[in-house]
Amino acid sequence: MESLVKELEKEFGSRFVTKREIIDQYSSSPYLVSPILSKMGKRILGVVIPEDVEEIKHVLEFCDLNKVPLLARGAGTSTIGQVLPITQSIVLDIQKLNKTLEYDKTLKISPGVKVLSALNYLRKRGKELQVYPSSFYISTLGGYIAGGDVGIGSFQYGYHFHNDGVKAVKVMGTTGSLNLVGDKTLAVSQAAGTTGIITEAELSVIDYEDWKDQLIRTEDIGEVVKLLKVLEKDKQSIRRITVEDRETLSLVAKDRVFAGKWNVIVSSTKSYGEEVEMKFLDELAFAAVYVTMSKLTGFSDYFYEVRLLSLESFLRVVGQVKDILGPKVLIHGDVMTLRGETIVYTVFISDRSNFEIIDSIMLKEGIPFEIHSLVVNDRVDEEYRLELMKKYKKIIDPHNILNPGKLRE
Repeated sequence: MESLVKELEKEFGSRFVTKREIIDQYSSSPYLVSPILSKMGKRILGVVIPEDVEEIKHVLEFCDLNKVPLLARGAGTSTIGQVLPITQSIVLDIQKLNKTLEYDKTLKISPGVKVLSALNYLRKRGKELQVYPSSFYISTLGGYIAGGDVGIGSFQYGYHFHNDGVKAVKVMGTTGSLNLVGDKTLAVSQAAGTTGIITEAELSVIDYEDWKDQLIRTEDIGEVVKLLKVLEKDKQSIRRITVEDRETLSLVAKDRVFAGKWNVIVSSTKSYGEEVEMKFLDELAFAAVYVTMSKLTGFSDYFYEVRLLSLESFLRVVGQVKDILGPKVLIHGDVMTLRGETIVYTVFISDRSNFEIIDSIMLKEGIPFEIHSLVVNDRVDEEYRLELMKKYKKIIDPHNILNPGKLRE
């Protein structure tokens, strides 16, 4: 490997960075809190920080010729291991590719554009993204397209790539560039960079509205589900919905909000409950909850699992889990729409020893969703999308140097 590093230094000069602190930083995934996945990282060879697409092409050619794994990375905000190197790799940091940010009916971006920059840009024009991640204040759009799926707006639109969310994407691989439009973009979205490095994208936008956060408290999980069934009839007026048990909301809200036994937080232009100032809400949205709760809970052996549950399964599973474990388990739910059905992205947080009980209950009811896996196949819940990914992987990366080990054939 020493000779390869020297060859890389010769090839890329100062653009190839091997300082110890940089190697340490990029050999890990800073927001990865899974106690299983966090042990799988390998030390990288170095980092290349390209200024333009031609430099990406140069890196791809070198890595393909020398069979060196290459891992594209944005801000590194993934919580489920997409940017964790599991082989000795070169990391390609795309954050300087942030020059394109243009709105004309759709939003055209380069991959290093920060989500927050895009939102600020759009809101000045009365627009916003259909769906965006809870880590919007630090994440990049290229990273979100390649690694994300849900986020703020998923109650209205589902996954960010559903409902024409990603209209077009341009990717570069070892065989050249591809312009993918329409359904073909599904080969790239959520593929963790295994099907090409994003160099451009075109995203759908919606009109911006001034959503208000409202809190509805209830003492019974059955009442929560009844309320969700009412709210699903008014999706276009509701930006997002989260469900928190008392323990979860109390930990994050502290003394700022009084929590009921069960709490439904609705962000909407319409009035549904008590309007509350909940600037901390993004700390609970989707994957942010793993990071937040890993710091706040008193669990000695912190662990979590996620299941995508229908409303009926949510009622049965969570009801049983809370009846048995009570305050020993924290429940967080993001409510979203998948293929026309209301689904609760349900997070169970507890000491690891309690998951034998939780898993035995979910074995009967849970939708398969392996949060403690680095493999794209274990997350993609639509077979046709997975087949598209495999197809385009062979086309654009036949020697499997792009984030190898993350997409099974």
